[in-house]
Amino acid sequence: MKKKKKIIIALIGGSSIVMIAVAMAILIAVLMIFDFFGTKLSKEKIEDNLEYGDAYLGAVNENIKYGYVPLQRILYFRLADETLNINTLYDMNLNKQDKKADEIESVCTDERVKDLNVCTADSIEQNKEYLEVTTAHFNFPLATSSYTVTSFFNQQREVYGEIDTHQGWDFATSAKTPVYSVCDGTVSRVTFTQKNNVPYSESGNKTGNIITITCDEDYENTYYVMYAHLYPDSAKVKVGDKVNHWTEIAEVGTTGYSTGNHLHYQVNDENKKAIDGMQFIDFSLSNDTEPQFDKVVW
Repeated sequence: MKKKKKIIIALIGGSSIVMIAVAMAILIAVLMIFDFFGTKLSKEKIEDNLEYGDAYLGAVNENIKYGYVPLQRILYFRLADETLNINTLYDMNLNKQDKKADEIESVCTDERVKDLNVCTADSIEQNKEYLEVTTAHFNFPLATSSYTVTSFFNQQREVYGEIDTHQGWDFATSAKTPVYSVCDGTVSRVTFTQKNNVPYSESGNKTGNIITITCDEDYENTYYVMYAHLYPDSAKVKVGDKVNHWTEIAEVGTTGYSTGNHLHYQVNDENKKAIDGMQFIDFSLSNDTEPQFDKVVW
């Protein structure tokens, strides 16, 4: 009888341990879902941006003259504390003196975020692929300040009734505004298929007018910069031409799959995959500034 008692007690004790272990596993899973251990960014979280896309565009347009802060940097803090609005986070992450996103460790000294889990060394290390600042010496593709950012890289949006994920940046500005090379390189494509400056709803032409420059000089990697929706007959370069920073290449239009006059600026990597072209722009460069390539940080 005593032996049976011991077996029953052992079974009860074993069951309790198992139940506790299961409960702990469930608790940890729930805490991870709610980012108790810090925010883990992912491509899916960044691209699922329909609900805050307009707010981010507003922050970009208000602050872009001071530099560019990528969406993933904003989300990193926003997912940890939703009381922080997107415009505040954009401003917090700017290094206005250098006109670029500040280093994450510097941002984490701010009183509003320094005690969040996302400012721990472990969380920063876990997310470093999304948080590192990329500084390259591309100039901006327009010389005017009279433009509005209407679409950002990886933005979920609807155009002509179709949902897509945007592969570049759109800058709305007046027709015939000059467009410039952002780098030293070679013109690798000049495709002008549209003679009238009308949007897709009138032309039915999805291709429009496009120029691509291969930025292969003074860089560690090859990049392909595409300029789309260009004004008819405005090309000032041809395939094979060598261009430099601020070489005028064409003018803004609304040709191809477009709804109005704007420049589509897109950067592809050496594998022809679209990447965030805004991170390559040095906002301290003007059209009379000579770029210093020895200062490039990749």
